[in-house]
Amino acid sequence: MEESVTFYSEHQKLVGNLHLPYEKAPCVLTLHGLESSKDSGKWPTVAARLYAAGYACLRFTFRGCGTGPAKSEGEFEDVSLTGRIRDYQAALEFLHETEKVDMRRLGVMGSSFGGMVAVAAQDKRIKALVIHSTPYTMRHPQHEAGEYYELPSGRRVKKGFYADLRSYNLLNALRTAPPILIIHGSSDELVPQEHARKLYDAAPEPKRLEIVEGADHVFSQPEHLHRVIELSLEWFKRYVV
Repeated sequence: MEESVTFYSEHQKLVGNLHLPYEKAPCVLTLHGLESSKDSGKWPTVAARLYAAGYACLRFTFRGCGTGPAKSEGEFEDVSLTGRIRDYQAALEFLHETEKVDMRRLGVMGSSFGGMVAVAAQDKRIKALVIHSTPYTMRHPQHEAGEYYELPSGRRVKKGFYADLRSYNLLNALRTAPPILIIHGSSDELVPQEHARKLYDAAPEPKRLEIVEGADHVFSQPEHLHRVIELSLEWFKRYVV
C-alpha cells in the first residue's frame, strides 16, 4: 500500500508518500538532496524496491522543494541545514504518531545534502544509515547577488545558509553514528571522492565504503542505481532487524 501523507514542520506543510507493505514493518526514511524532491530521479525506484523487500518507506519533500501539488510549503531560498534537520525530525515524529511502522527498526538513506542532514542530526532512534554522494562540507559559491548566493543551477539561497553550515562539524558528528554505509560514484561531478573517504575515516565501526565505478552524482545509469539499492538493502537487512 502507498498513501500520500502530509505533516508539519514549524507550521509549514510537508508532503510525502508512505509505502507500507504491512503493519509494523521496519521502515527506511529517504532524504533527498539540496535541490531535488521525493519524486526526483531515483527515489520512487528506491521506495518500490524497499517495499518489495518488506520495508516501509517514507519519502518526503523538504520545505520549499518540489513542484505542483507535490510541493512542500516554504521558499527554497530559505533553506538551511538546521531547517532540514527540523523537517527530518518532524518526519520521524509523524511516523511515531501514525503507529504504522516499527519505530524500533528504523533506517535512513540520504543523498548529497540529505546525507548531510542525516549525519548532522544523529537521531538515536536510527539503527542504520546509508549515505551517498555526500559532502562533509560545502564551499561558498562564486556568485553573490546582494543578500543571496547563486548556486550553479541559477537558484538562490540566502547568505545565512553558509553561516548555518559553519555551525556543524559533520566529521565530529559521525563519531557517534550508527552502522553506516557510504556510497560514492567514481565519476561524481559535484562531490569529489575525498569527501566519502574523510567521512569513512571519521565514522566508527561497523562501517563500509563503496565506490561505484563510473557512476555520477545521482547514479543516473540503471546499473549504477541497481548497485546502490542492493548495497543499501544488504546493509539494512544486517542492521535494521
